[in-house]
Amino acid sequence: MRTIESLLGLIITKKQTFLFILMAIYVASHGQIDSASIPKKHHPFFSLNYHYGKVMGTTDFVKGDNMSGSPIANYQSLSFKFGFQNPGYTDWQKTFRGPYYGVGFFMGDFFTEELGYPLAAYGFYGVPIKRWEKLELYSEFQFGLAWRWNHYDSIQNPKNNAIGSNMTVYLDIGVNAFYPLTKYLDLGLGLSFTHFSNGGFERPNRGLNLISPSFELKYHINKRPNTRSIERMPKVKQKSNEFYMMLGYGDHQIVEHEYDSNYYAIAGLGLYYSFQHSNAFRSGPGIDFNYMWGLTAKPDGTPGPKSLDNLTIGLIYTPELVIDKLRLTGGIGIYAKHHQYGNFTQLYQRLGARYYFTDHISLGVNVRAINFMLAEFLEFNLGYTINWKKI
Repeated sequence: MRTIESLLGLIITKKQTFLFILMAIYVASHGQIDSASIPKKHHPFFSLNYHYGKVMGTTDFVKGDNMSGSPIANYQSLSFKFGFQNPGYTDWQKTFRGPYYGVGFFMGDFFTEELGYPLAAYGFYGVPIKRWEKLELYSEFQFGLAWRWNHYDSIQNPKNNAIGSNMTVYLDIGVNAFYPLTKYLDLGLGLSFTHFSNGGFERPNRGLNLISPSFELKYHINKRPNTRSIERMPKVKQKSNEFYMMLGYGDHQIVEHEYDSNYYAIAGLGLYYSFQHSNAFRSGPGIDFNYMWGLTAKPDGTPGPKSLDNLTIGLIYTPELVIDKLRLTGGIGIYAKHHQYGNFTQLYQRLGARYYFTDHISLGVNVRAINFMLAEFLEFNLGYTINWKKI
């Protein structure tokens, strides 16, 4: 079972640094909004989080086809998180009923030298699902960069086809329940799915998938915020439509030649129209045009001729979660034209984020995949949005 994959030397350093900067700008900007416009007391917190869980057997390497000859079944990790949860000082906080957000640092242990002891830096965002008298239930999303892997090496580590480079994307989606022990201290229990890989920039890199329970202690520096008193944002009276244009670019290796050293560029144009459904959610149809230099590669993986066979056309429907200037985006589409897969036979998926530096201009990154598990490439994108009110 193949999953999202890895990244190339100097390219990875520059582009993954861009991802980290994107998250840092997001967290910093929200802090600036709160402090600059509303002089009210902030509610920072820090927490320690411990995971012990299962490494899913999605590759032969994990199942036991490795240097030790035994399955890589379990892992453990320790995370330190610093964040904020304010009682609805801004409209976006009211919309999400008092979410928490911040940055974290991850230290992992897979109990084997073949994977090493990775570190990760990430941004996180937690949205309340349900609040009872004491207990609170949140969904949490984490996205960042992991490094210090003992990755694939044809001589030193030839069996490791799960992680193919020193750096990967870190993605974690989970559910956490918090119970107050004191005015300052919360006890948290959770369950999460974690994924490491980086979109096929450097293969072999079939990724790692983890599932684990977690234990967390959260300390509120200025006492716990009164999130139950947050006023709900009124429903949107006049909704807006958007037209979004995206220029994308990426590099990747061909899956069928994952042990080769040939890299191929991908350049694209996307056109999307979205409807506003609420303060927090938009969705709509779109069309993707991509020119993939690797589609006409020769049987041995070397570059081939360039023609219209390199052009792909995809029809996609894209939902978006709106968090102030940040958009978390998804999408499910079908290739209307594809030299390898044929026409209207292969679904593809998109997952990513973009940040608006002005009312119209945004930067972002998406992971493009097929069959919900095999990465095609990472789309680093520049976008322009036109917005107008519905009549």
